[in-house]
Amino acid sequence: RQMCIRDRIRGIRVPRISPMMGLFNMWDKLDLRIPFHEFHVSETSLTNDQRTGSVDIRDYDFPADCPVMFVEGERVYSDPKARKWETISSSISSVAVGFHPEGNGFYPWPHVSIKASPNKILQGHNVFGSENIRPGLYQMLASLQMAFPKIYQHLDIENSEVRYLDSTYSAFVPSTYQRNQLINLVEAVFPNKEMISRHVGYVQANRCSEYFRQKVYYKEQELLADLDTCKRQRNQSRVDILSDKRLQDFAYGRLRLEATSGHRGLDRLGIPRRLPEFLRFHDWFQSVHKEPLCQYLWSTAFKKVFSQIEGHTMKNVDDEKIKLEIESRFITVSASGRLNRRKANAIYQTYRNIKSEGYDQLAKEKSSTFYRNVKCLEEIGLSRGFLKSLDPRRPHDNVVPMVQLIRVDFTNQRPDWYVEPESGFDDKRRHLRLVA
Repeated sequence: RQMCIRDRIRGIRVPRISPMMGLFNMWDKLDLRIPFHEFHVSETSLTNDQRTGSVDIRDYDFPADCPVMFVEGERVYSDPKARKWETISSSISSVAVGFHPEGNGFYPWPHVSIKASPNKILQGHNVFGSENIRPGLYQMLASLQMAFPKIYQHLDIENSEVRYLDSTYSAFVPSTYQRNQLINLVEAVFPNKEMISRHVGYVQANRCSEYFRQKVYYKEQELLADLDTCKRQRNQSRVDILSDKRLQDFAYGRLRLEATSGHRGLDRLGIPRRLPEFLRFHDWFQSVHKEPLCQYLWSTAFKKVFSQIEGHTMKNVDDEKIKLEIESRFITVSASGRLNRRKANAIYQTYRNIKSEGYDQLAKEKSSTFYRNVKCLEEIGLSRGFLKSLDPRRPHDNVVPMVQLIRVDFTNQRPDWYVEPESGFDDKRRHLRLVA
């Protein structure tokens, strides 16, 4: 079966995938909004300078819920209402499709939304992958066209908009305790707990933000959970992929740092979101800056996190080294030559109290002296997020700085047996050939 997706995005040439593309990280999610072409929409009015309209769901092939009544023994269907989301399979992984025949509160024009991990639908997993977004994007569009050809024919592909993008890196942190400490530290950096999702081995900050979100989690844990789900669903294609011992070995000890760039964040950065312009920018950025766009977006999203841990340059920091740092900065000498250790001793005692009682417990007392001493600890390079991460149940452990543990090795993001997904999608597992 052949489909030419490129023709629907005029003026965008599909580049060859060179051996230098996709060296370090990958796109892990693409959320795209595709409007219906105005020729097929019954336009109603303008609302807050936005055009509104609708399409008749009965004209299309999206699954719908239709209330049924019997009149004189005959079935009579009332107006059908679309289920907003449906999952379509690309044989290896799925694409989520939302059909909004009357738009929604944020975008009142009829449209379709599609969401997927570009790398999952190309290779069946997202442990590692490519930073070239085109193959995954075209696969998503091809899957949509195959599943709902009537809808696809009426869509205005050229005016599709990028809504959200996920880009990821991973760091090798083999110790379970250290991974948990790092996740605790990232959580502590963000004070608004209502914006945090947290469970074992996982934390997401700014979870409702339309600008940037940050996730940190243990990849092997997610991989094995995904494998169990595929076994229950009897998805043998993905079971075979996820059962690969090499893949599981590569995921072991990997702490995933995942950045979500939302539509408002892209607008703030001046990155075009209309699909043809976004793809041109995607290619231009790589060629001019010699850096993939997903790496730039990842760095931007995690900039605040890493700014909180700057200054942690001491290796295997222990209490004695911290004490020396405090004394070197806060011990003063009087005019008579006498050493004054009072301030340094008070600051160090605050540090010890944090280790033994916990930052949050001491903060509840709302002591001005406590916050003043915390400010002094920050001056020697111990960020507030770092202090919040100290575990009072293990006060005698040597403290290892986060910057020492999270070593994102840009040259070791994929194994030596990795093969870049090829443009064209001539893949028997997907039962699809996409001509591009």
